[in-house]
Amino acid sequence: MGNKKSIRYNRKSTIMSIKKYYATKDNSITNAFKENLATQATSANMGGSDILEVFSIYGQASTSSVEKQRIIIEFPVNTILSDRSSNKVPSSGSVNFVLKMSNAAHAETLPRSFSLSVSPLLASWDEGLGLDMERYTDTGGSSWISASLNTLWVTEGAPAPISSRMASTRIPVEYIQSFDSGLENLEVDITPFVEEKIFSLNGQGTKATGSVQLSSNPEVGKTITLFATEGDNRTVQISTSSATSGKIIYVERGADIPATATNLAASIDSDVLFSAQVNSGNNQKVDIVQASAGFYGNTKISSSISDATLTNFANAVGITNYGYLIKLSDAFEDGSRERSYYTKRFFARSSEFFFKRPSIEARFDLSRQDDRSFVFASSSLVPLSENQNTIFLYNKIRGSLVDIPDTGSHFLVQLRRTVEDGESIVTLPVDGTNVMSGAPTFITASRHEKGVYKATFQVSASGQFYDFWTKCKNKTGASPGAPAYTTLVTGSGFTAIHPSSSFYKEGSEYVVNITNLKSLYSPQEKATFRVYTRSKDSQPNIYTVASNKAPVSNIKEGYYKIKRKADNLTVIPYSTASNPSYSKLSYDVSGSYFDLDMSILEPNYLYEISFLRKDQNDYVEQKEKFKFRVDT
Repeated sequence: MGNKKSIRYNRKSTIMSIKKYYATKDNSITNAFKENLATQATSANMGGSDILEVFSIYGQASTSSVEKQRIIIEFPVNTILSDRSSNKVPSSGSVNFVLKMSNAAHAETLPRSFSLSVSPLLASWDEGLGLDMERYTDTGGSSWISASLNTLWVTEGAPAPISSRMASTRIPVEYIQSFDSGLENLEVDITPFVEEKIFSLNGQGTKATGSVQLSSNPEVGKTITLFATEGDNRTVQISTSSATSGKIIYVERGADIPATATNLAASIDSDVLFSAQVNSGNNQKVDIVQASAGFYGNTKISSSISDATLTNFANAVGITNYGYLIKLSDAFEDGSRERSYYTKRFFARSSEFFFKRPSIEARFDLSRQDDRSFVFASSSLVPLSENQNTIFLYNKIRGSLVDIPDTGSHFLVQLRRTVEDGESIVTLPVDGTNVMSGAPTFITASRHEKGVYKATFQVSASGQFYDFWTKCKNKTGASPGAPAYTTLVTGSGFTAIHPSSSFYKEGSEYVVNITNLKSLYSPQEKATFRVYTRSKDSQPNIYTVASNKAPVSNIKEGYYKIKRKADNLTVIPYSTASNPSYSKLSYDVSGSYFDLDMSILEPNYLYEISFLRKDQNDYVEQKEKFKFRVDT
């Protein structure tokens, strides 16, 4: 690129901090009794209903009977992966995935003080078209006993991971949400589940491996228990001959330990759930591999052979995307409390109510607080955090943001007093993160997102500075570690000023306006809203009046809210208590801004934008409101 002057501080890209992914299939499955209280509806399908339902009924058919209903639901993780690949969703660690389901009010009894469990499903299933949630007359597709018309679940009620079987706790088997009144929506952060599913869809899922090492020739009748990735299990039993019966694998006891180990490996290997072979370096050890990849294959191996050395299944990653199982937590579903929890309902994916449909909401904070227009010199009047300044570089080539190649961790920024490359370099205060003690003239820059880089620093003096964005690499033929620096871009510079205190309380009121607001947007539109903010205390001078350039007073911490006017439904709330803060305003030299993907809003409605700003320890909502429509 060479050493060239650039004014790449004007932000031109669109960054959405919220994306929604709606369910692709859902169903309620039940083992409840039909009206005659004699026949259970274990084959009933409700995949076409616009309502999803969970409950537990105790003591209806008999004094201790328990009837259950659960929800199974799936979301398009392949679309999330595609969006991540195209930089619409940030990388792992920079985004949260939240499962959202809306309460459906009804006239039946409503449980209180209970909790729901959300777990990954471990098998594929068909949604079905059933509608009858009263008499359970519809069949076909998934049900309490079946994943599809001709395929049974390995566990009735749909298989999910069980904590007592797991050898690894890196990822939980479930997330729990408590309900007090029973009217609450379901809103659960399931980020680890989604990230593991993305990992699998990206072809990076791995199979768990374990082993059994025999120290003596086991007696007939001794057992080994294996749990599979999909939630199934096998009991391996030493016997007088090899055979299989249901979930039991019989292994012929050999004349000695190696012979038994050989038989053990062959018998396990013949099962569809595992593969096995005798260890190449130890003929008394059997290595076992899960047939299916996935984290939930990291299960325990147990045995009644007292002197066997067992190595639990380990090293598997990923989760195959079969969706989720939502049910009452065990203590509220299993009848142990001897009471019913009837009934909690949610809107399904076929609901006519746009904002009530189940979704996974990707939330991330890609807001950019670009201080180039008001850099402060370090002062003892303010805390360390306020002495830090951040400036951005937007590498836009032919209309698109592009990553600068071969920078990695070697992208640095230096400050000079003039634009001349030979000018002496400014020495900066060392913070141990962005500026290191061994190189106090360099700021370590970082990639904020595709084509966008930032540098955070302190500067001791006031006045004009120019930023030189530099790549570091070793000189050809030089001794190891000898650096060579190439200036890639010279920024437009900035003016640092000293913060000042006053001896009276200044006003803190602001005027806010959206300068590019349109009255109408299409659902396919991705809009950037430019937000002009000015302190009411600021006074235009001769220059600003003559140049027709309005002064901008950027709000350091501001948020936006979107509300549907017809029913005052908050679609995007102020994210002041959320991490990541997905509705936080960005700002640059031209003022504040935020981006909005109109596809997350229901068409043919009027919406209202409000703003909130932080004033010391308080949050103040602006009086100004801005309205727009989304129409097809």
